[in-house]
Amino acid sequence: MSVQEELTTKPPKSKWLIPFPIVLVIAFSILSVLFFIPIPPFIQNKLGSAILNTGHIIFFCMFAIGFYRFTKGKNRTRIPRFLFIVFLLSVLVELLQSSVGRAFQWDDILRNILGTILGISVLLHFQRPHKPHWALRVSLMIGISVAVVIERIPLFEKLMAM
Repeated sequence: MSVQEELTTKPPKSKWLIPFPIVLVIAFSILSVLFFIPIPPFIQNKLGSAILNTGHIIFFCMFAIGFYRFTKGKNRTRIPRFLFIVFLLSVLVELLQSSVGRAFQWDDILRNILGTILGISVLLHFQRPHKPHWALRVSLMIGISVAVVIERIPLFEKLMAM
């Protein structure tokens, strides 16, 4: 048996003991518990809440980077479908948060969507470049980065006031 035949007959061995999607689900399940823990009193000031609100953007940016690649279809259908799933997931999380003593906040859902769009734009930006889509990828990355900065201006103001 030649090397070429051996390569085509044997499936490649995975480096992971557990498949990567399962690792992602476990990691994000563990991290998502943080959304349901009551906020400690020493963080309940304006600066602490502004920093915690930034966590929504970061968490959902990483969520999009991790899970967007598992959706099927072309980007023009994948992106709205993925954003709708994140929206439903965000509403569910906010409803569950209200049962553990934290308030339902539409702002958190907005931050989750912003983080998701940022994560998708990062993924699209670093995919293999196609010339027709390059300008769209760059403009999406710049646009969502500006939106995140504008949304986080109150945090910068609170940090500067210290």
